[in-house]
Amino acid sequence: MPKEKPEGIFIPMVTPFKASDESVDFSGLREVTNFLVENGVDGIIPSGSTGEFIAMSHEEQKQVNAAVCEYAAGRVKVFCSTGAYRTRDAVDLSQAAEAAGADGVMVVTPWYMAANEDELYEHYKAIRKAIRIPIMLYHNPYYSTCLLSDEFMAKLYNDGLIDAVKERQADVYRQQDLRALTDDGFGIFYGYDICPVESVSMWADGWVCGTGNLFPKENKTVYDLAKARKIEEAQKYHFAKIRPYLPLFTEKTAKGLPCPWLQVIKEGLKLRGVNAGVARKPVMALPDDYREKLKKVLKEYGYL
Repeated sequence: MPKEKPEGIFIPMVTPFKASDESVDFSGLREVTNFLVENGVDGIIPSGSTGEFIAMSHEEQKQVNAAVCEYAAGRVKVFCSTGAYRTRDAVDLSQAAEAAGADGVMVVTPWYMAANEDELYEHYKAIRKAIRIPIMLYHNPYYSTCLLSDEFMAKLYNDGLIDAVKERQADVYRQQDLRALTDDGFGIFYGYDICPVESVSMWADGWVCGTGNLFPKENKTVYDLAKARKIEEAQKYHFAKIRPYLPLFTEKTAKGLPCPWLQVIKEGLKLRGVNAGVARKPVMALPDDYREKLKKVLKEYGYL
C-alpha cells in the first residue's frame, strides 16, 4: 500500500515545563494539544525546536512524544520530532515514536559538527531501515549547521529514505526546484512563518508554523485560502490577521536583545488560558516591555 502524502498545516508545539523544578508538565501538554486540535490544525509536532528538544533528555523526549500521541487520539496527525546528533539515538527515538502510535517523524539533520552528504545519507538510511512510518527531513541550516542542496534532498526522497521535507530556508524557488527534482508524492512543507501565501499557493504541500501555537485559527485559515488558490482572499487575510502579530516574533527587545519568540508563545498561551508552562533555562522570562506588546496584540485580536 502506498504511503499517504504528508500535507497540511502542522504546528511544532511547545513543551510546558513547571516553574518550580522545570519538569515536564503533562497536564499542560494535554491542554496545548487540545487547544491546537480544537483550533483546526492538521497536524502537530511534539519535541521540535519550539518544543525545546535540545533542553530535554532522550527519555523525556520519548515520554513527551508518546503523551502527545495519546492526547491527540487520532484527531490530527502527529509527527514526532526525533532528531539527535548520534544516529543510534535518532533511530531509538524514531522507533519509540512509531511504537507510541506516531503518524510520522520529523528528523532534523545532526548539528554542531556538520555531517557531510555521505554521512547524512547513511544517517537517514539507518532511520528509514528502522521504521515504517513517514520521515520528514527537517532542513534548518541556521541551527544545525548542515546546509543541504536541493539535489541531495531530492536524492534522499527518490532513493526512498524520506517522504517529506520541512524547508526552513523558506525560499519559494527552492520549493519549486525540489518539486522539479522529485514527484508529486514528495511532501514539501514551508518551514517559516512570514510568507505562507506565496509558498502554499505555489509549490508547498504544507506549512510547519511555530507562531501557530499562539494563533492556530488564523494560520489555519490563511493556509486553507492559499491552498485553495484563493489568492486575493489569502492576501487580504494575511494583511489583516497575520502581519499584525508578526512583529512580536521579529523585533528586538528594548535592550536590543534578539526577539524572545519562545517566551512570547508560552506567555501568550497562558494569557489565552492555556497552561504552556515556562521555558527551561538558560531561556529567561519574557521582558516587561515585550509582555506589554504581547498583551496589546492579544487585545486587538479579541483574546484578552
